[in-house]
Amino acid sequence: MQRQRAGVNRRAGVARLSVAMAMALLVVKGELVEATPESNAAALFLLISPSVRVNGMGQAGVALPDEPAGYYNPGAAALSSSAHTVQSRLYLSGMQWLPAWAGITYGHQDVQAMAEGELPALSWKGPASLAAAVYGYRTRMDLGPLDRIGDGGGEAGVPDVTDACNSLGVSLALRSFLEVGVGATSKWISVEFGGTRETVRAHDFGLMAVAPMAGMLQRFTGREIALGQHFRPRLDIGYGIAWHNRGPDIVYTGALQPDPLPANRRHGWSGSLAMDWQSDAFQITIGKVTLATETYRPQIEGARVTSLADDDKRGFEVSILETISFRRGEYDDFDGEVHLRTSGETVRSDGLFRYMTHHLERAPPGTSRDALLFVARHVSVSWSRFEYDPDWPAEGHSYLGLSFRSRQPAVSPG
Repeated sequence: MQRQRAGVNRRAGVARLSVAMAMALLVVKGELVEATPESNAAALFLLISPSVRVNGMGQAGVALPDEPAGYYNPGAAALSSSAHTVQSRLYLSGMQWLPAWAGITYGHQDVQAMAEGELPALSWKGPASLAAAVYGYRTRMDLGPLDRIGDGGGEAGVPDVTDACNSLGVSLALRSFLEVGVGATSKWISVEFGGTRETVRAHDFGLMAVAPMAGMLQRFTGREIALGQHFRPRLDIGYGIAWHNRGPDIVYTGALQPDPLPANRRHGWSGSLAMDWQSDAFQITIGKVTLATETYRPQIEGARVTSLADDDKRGFEVSILETISFRRGEYDDFDGEVHLRTSGETVRSDGLFRYMTHHLERAPPGTSRDALLFVARHVSVSWSRFEYDPDWPAEGHSYLGLSFRSRQPAVSPG
């Protein structure tokens, strides 16, 4: 998320839209401060962080290898879940953006399908596989009637101002002693105001690399890290980099000059430490701690961009028994004008369904038993929520996640 720190150039034909988006991305208390490169950009809704989970971690999502649908990093999509999985997430209702400005709502839905196959020819000191993911997502921001936004009034029949982005992407990942993923997303962006609709196509590109330290040690030394008979620690270190919103300028009807898209580069690190409990009959991740950082830098053509324009994001997540997760984060803009604290939580079915599977496999066969066993093995349901402090950008919001897998992984990636 980026906010404007200066008044927007009110050129003919785009004046009211620019004011509307400026209001949606201004700093707290409405103070106007030094401009950033986004001051002249269009379609600023593309900078809003949609993932409820990532929002709870200070919006640091570019280096999270288990964040699906490619919004933060297209290269991470093929690493984000177990093989042969279809998953989707959607907002339970429209997120209120800048609560003091009634009628500004933001929505997001995504879906991803993933498959994976072994690559015997590339196996070296262990298995290798190639994973592929196809994903799509839609974001939409409704700023309300044009007259209300521009003049503070509003009349019957006045058209709404709406921004939308439909995206389709593909990601490939090689899993070996290192896990490396690449991906690209195509976006169809539309901005409608005052009866005029403008569209443009843009692209995102991403790279994700993960070093599973425990697995690498076992591959190269033949020694498995174990604490006792059943406990297995895991340490994964990841790096992600992505380039967003590469595309032509948007030319509005009557505009004196075109407006660029909010192009940017994001890069960051992640680290996760987990403890798995494994036996021949039952396996589960007892606990997992994930840390993530991200640096955002605008790269709008024609704008002078320095390191002072960087925004820093950081957060952590604690997951217990693949069932409950808590997260905290911080977001700081380039000059300290904005300091945002974030939080969130998730409740998901994975741990409970894994426990159910363990017991149902030992129960006598029957229609009810078989149906419950199928659900427990192949379905995952989650509910996530985040909060901002202060809550001026958006009110706390939640979404529902659903996934179906053709087979259950030994240990959940989450």
